[in-house]
Amino acid sequence: MATDTHTGSDRSDQPGIVRSIARLVGDLLILTCWVVFLTLIFLGTGWPQWAFYLLLILGVGLYVTFTAAWRSG
Repeated sequence: MATDTHTGSDRSDQPGIVRSIARLVGDLLILTCWVVFLTLIFLGTGWPQWAFYLLLILGVGLYVTFTAAWRSG
């Protein structure tokens, strides 16, 4: 293991950290787009508020279900 003498940190963790941050940013971007899409649709159509929350929770739940299998490997 290579240790950075200036910070004392282990350099072997850095690619994993960068990958984790990239996944987090990607997840946030996708979920933000889903929320904005639903908001614009529901503001334009006047559909009921309960349907908005239902689709929001279902969309996030499906996203987590499908991507959890990708992340475990």
